[in-house]
Amino acid sequence: MSLWDEVKKNLLDWYGTAADKTGEMAKVGIRRYDIFGLSRDIERHFSEMGGFVYHALNEGRADFADDPVLLGLVEKIRELETELQGKENEIDDIREARRQEHAGSGDDQQKESAPPAGPVGDAVDSSEEDDSV
Repeated sequence: MSLWDEVKKNLLDWYGTAADKTGEMAKVGIRRYDIFGLSRDIERHFSEMGGFVYHALNEGRADFADDPVLLGLVEKIRELETELQGKENEIDDIREARRQEHAGSGDDQQKESAPPAGPVGDAVDSSEEDDSV
């Protein structure tokens, strides 16, 4: 294989890897944006729940634990937390799929067939040895 063919092959491999990684990052980014929105929704519901409890206590009510408004807020927070966990699991799945795809693509085999890289300066070029001593 000529030098140009090797360079071309390496560039195509590199661009393919970059495109795959970009796709993974885009998918993860979308999920992270969703997580941010869900977190804000949870925060708003907690704030609303805190306001409800505050006003109930100011009115002298102690029986608000069974109030349908409060129970509805708690249920909505639980639903949002479940959805949030689902998005985090999706991110983990995307990353795991990428790892498995990368492991099965043969890239590791290419690395294994390459000679091991030693520390710089360990290799001695026989043409540089001084035989004049």
